[in-house]
Amino acid sequence: MRVLRYNKTRYERALELMPAEQRPLFHVLPFLLHINHPAFPGYVEDPDTPYGLNNYSLRKAVVAALQHVFSDKLALLEQMATLWPKRRTIDSLVLMGSIGSIGQSDGSDFDYWVCFDGEKLAEKEQILLRQKLTLIEQWADANGMEAHFFLSEINKVRNNDFGEADEESSGSAQAVSLKAEFYTTQIVVAGKVPFWWLVPKDTDDRQYHQLLAMLEPGQQPDPNLFVDLGHLQEMEPSELFGAAIWQITKAMDSPFKSVLKMGKLEVFLENVDRKPPLCTLLKHRVHSGGSAPGGAGQVDPYALMFDELIEHYQSKNDQDVVALLQLCLYLKCDCALSRPAAKGESEFKRQVITDYVRQWQWGKEKILQADNIKQWSFNDKLRLSRQVHSYLIASYRRISTMLGSGKQTVSPEDMTVIGRKIDTFYSKKEHKIEYLRSVFDDELYCPLISVKAYPEANQQRTWAMYAGDQVKRQRDALDEFHLQSNLNPIDLMVWGVWNRILDNHTRILLDYQTMPVIEDDLYKLVAQLVKYFSPMRVSHLSRSALLAPAKLKCCLAVVNFESRRLKGEVESLRVIYLNTWGELYCEDGFEALASLRTDIFDPNLDVKTCLLVPEGSHKQRLVNDFHKQVGFEFQQQL
Repeated sequence: MRVLRYNKTRYERALELMPAEQRPLFHVLPFLLHINHPAFPGYVEDPDTPYGLNNYSLRKAVVAALQHVFSDKLALLEQMATLWPKRRTIDSLVLMGSIGSIGQSDGSDFDYWVCFDGEKLAEKEQILLRQKLTLIEQWADANGMEAHFFLSEINKVRNNDFGEADEESSGSAQAVSLKAEFYTTQIVVAGKVPFWWLVPKDTDDRQYHQLLAMLEPGQQPDPNLFVDLGHLQEMEPSELFGAAIWQITKAMDSPFKSVLKMGKLEVFLENVDRKPPLCTLLKHRVHSGGSAPGGAGQVDPYALMFDELIEHYQSKNDQDVVALLQLCLYLKCDCALSRPAAKGESEFKRQVITDYVRQWQWGKEKILQADNIKQWSFNDKLRLSRQVHSYLIASYRRISTMLGSGKQTVSPEDMTVIGRKIDTFYSKKEHKIEYLRSVFDDELYCPLISVKAYPEANQQRTWAMYAGDQVKRQRDALDEFHLQSNLNPIDLMVWGVWNRILDNHTRILLDYQTMPVIEDDLYKLVAQLVKYFSPMRVSHLSRSALLAPAKLKCCLAVVNFESRRLKGEVESLRVIYLNTWGELYCEDGFEALASLRTDIFDPNLDVKTCLLVPEGSHKQRLVNDFHKQVGFEFQQQL
């Protein structure tokens, strides 16, 4: 059966593409769901704990992996009958995402759907199963494998109910889109195969259920081999708005992947009346024995998606977007062609990417540039980041325009959660410290920075931050190393810490025109910024925080930072504060503090407050003057 052969090929590719040390864990995880024994990870003591995978049996590779991972339990493993479940409650364990495709990299996480019949498990049993899955996730993470188990009740999945939107789940924001992606990228690791794979591509909902009803035990195809997760005939345009805003939130962590997925949504919407969903096209190719893009023998879902995108944007002659998509795919696939293949590296992925690069007519210099992206200058990295996020926002706006004011499927609560994440990350507000919106995660971090002050009109100074030791170099020769400029040195350092450019391990060099500010002042400031305003990921903000009004979390007041150290009265005050929506602000004066008083004194909020005063002979006088004017004392004084 072609579907089973295709699933086997994807499974084998997943193993081929993952680091060697992960392969035994990949074999072991299903086994841990199949048993519940105190000697093995995932054990839950309650006798009502559900476990056991349908249609699961031990293969030689699994036995070898078990003996390798649990070498101290060989005697127990030889008595497998004592471990085997008497009742099997998990119908199917299915991977979805980039695993087993050219999009898989050493950093890919493993997203499993654990499919079960909700009518057979009481609420208590479902809670126990969730506990078991969490324990296995924790064990896998401790051993170098990031795995996420999504407890999937078959009846709910069949009706496109995927819960509420949070850090890992999109909830109602892309219900049918999520199922379409599931069918496009899935690998059945153990258990039953979704019945959707058996029906022809042109099958409608009525025919699907007729074919399902015709299955009889003991007859071929055997109904015990399949699970009904619902049909997917077409996707409603009304659903794509939620999928689009969800992709923008995902772009905060995986921008290159989100560019491709956002493009996929836009392409589908423009062709909704002419083309079936990508999963249907994939199924047709599998049924007909088609070849993958790049001539790799079997259909690759990631490559198939990419070819659809390129064809669309080339037909529009939008070469800038085509070039961006090509670079994003190359970087996402993490296959450095300018370097010799590493030992054990997948020949399959290297072949596909080599074929693509040949089609794109990339020369050696272009490939070398892409492979050395980590060594790009800060400004070159920032330029690419802006291209990526500009594309995402522009695509989102085009999708919104095409959908107009039609009905949307996103729940009001999910819309609030996702909308506030987008607002926090992208919006510009008065006094707000902007997120850099980089596509390079922590790679913009600088172990050494230089800070310079340039005199301006009205006795002001522009403060500038540069990567590396640039103290002796002139301003006009520093464009390549320039990170950020600001009229206020406090805001400059806040921006650097907030955007992972520097931390309290960064060495800071000061120019000669910065007095009275000295290096020690900046080190002390950075230490407090790291303590109170450590960089955060907007995608990780809790659902409860985003559904509630924004409240103050912590506040740092900095007194007389640029004043002469002999001053005994408060001459300047900079107030830095963070709210529960992940927004960081910097404001001047006691008026800023006055607006925060209600939250500071709210006993339910536990707001952290800190006062930072530069070192000097009149430091205590400054502290006293500050408290006198504010009318209350800050918790910590430095």
